[in-house]
Amino acid sequence: MWVPDISQIEGPRYLALSRAISEAIDSGALGPGAQLPPQRDLAKELNITVGTVGRAYKIVRERRLVSSEVGRGTFVRGADEESYSSFLPYLKPGTIDLALFGANPVGLTQALASALVEVSNCISLMPMNRYPIAKGYPSHCTAGATWIGLSGYEPPSSGVIVCSGIQQGLMAVILAFNEDPSEEILCERVTYSGLKALSVVLDRRLKGIEIDEHGLVPSAVEEAIVSSGSKLLYVQPTVQNPTGASMPLERRKEIADIAIRHDVMIIEDDASVGGLRDRPVPIAKLAPDNVVYLTGFSKCISPALRAGFLSAPRQHHDRIVNTIHAMALANSPIIGEVAATMINNGTAEALATQHFDALRKAHALAEETLGDVPHLSHPLANFIWIELPEHWTSREFVDAALKEGVSVIPSENHTACGLPPRAFRLAINPAQKPEAFAEGVHKLKALMKERARPLLAM
Repeated sequence: MWVPDISQIEGPRYLALSRAISEAIDSGALGPGAQLPPQRDLAKELNITVGTVGRAYKIVRERRLVSSEVGRGTFVRGADEESYSSFLPYLKPGTIDLALFGANPVGLTQALASALVEVSNCISLMPMNRYPIAKGYPSHCTAGATWIGLSGYEPPSSGVIVCSGIQQGLMAVILAFNEDPSEEILCERVTYSGLKALSVVLDRRLKGIEIDEHGLVPSAVEEAIVSSGSKLLYVQPTVQNPTGASMPLERRKEIADIAIRHDVMIIEDDASVGGLRDRPVPIAKLAPDNVVYLTGFSKCISPALRAGFLSAPRQHHDRIVNTIHAMALANSPIIGEVAATMINNGTAEALATQHFDALRKAHALAEETLGDVPHLSHPLANFIWIELPEHWTSREFVDAALKEGVSVIPSENHTACGLPPRAFRLAINPAQKPEAFAEGVHKLKALMKERARPLLAM
């Protein structure tokens, strides 16, 4: 009989059990046609009431994950059924997901529930019958300035804009500053996949710049600015995605000086380390008139809570606000209020601190499992960059890994221009069971020793 462990899942027991069932279906532990235990038997095994099990079964039945047959029991619906519903529809059941990161779940559900209750009690204070202002309400911008201030850069709240996630802010800045699609956007040669996706959707050109173990190489940045004439530079100076590189203070000063001398606008993406105190100061503190700074909750608290904050130089503030207004008219003030509540009562920083502590522990286990496999990373990164042997291309390896039941990200997704490196990105997820991670890595290590099987022309 399948019996889940719900002892570590927060919240009411019926919700914990329904979540365990959902996750088991997503992972393939409960495949199509599998029978759930009789309610009375499962209640006895978990030491909960039959009514609690019944409520959990009702939830997964309403989500159309299972179906009940009188006299026979409750069964997992087939994945090929049109009505099948899952929170992870992109993965075949049973696949070990080492592609997408996840935030630390400990305390998250209760913190969000408490914040939502508090917001519901003051919802009448917000004018819900009309559009909010595009930049976000002043109280939300003030909270955003507080959140950014944890980094060591303290912008005025008047310069902060509330975004529906960092990705929206990044898109708005590109549209506001890169008005000529023929002008290249400078970035790391291997960079954030979301920037590459935006470049395709917005028909923008990326120019990749040389990086080393500390991130962008300053001399290469200056050379690219002079040769291309570009005026927009995207950079992730702290825990770069996907390599984990972090710039020391001296290099940040060099990059800031280059931007000032050449009148270049920097987009500083600090998504990976939102809420972290112990870190080098952002480039925005060194060149506040030449940097648009982005951070938020997605990587350190919850990717489901689309709360991002953007700090812009005073002279460019309105241009970005007007762009967001054109894109979305305005963002939900309810999300802004939830984020502000969590920042003001200290919950956000506490969750971020717990997340980074969990990442350090997960990285320690990952390093032990990887052994002598060549890789790059950082203890606070949600990912590890794995280098492949010469007999594999990134795409061939990722496709082969998926057939072995392991999902990872190819280097093509992160390559700004030129040939993609022989590498792939592996996600670090504090919520993932160590044994599942180890199994996935062992499969990848074994596959790396094999050779790609070429397709034969017919």
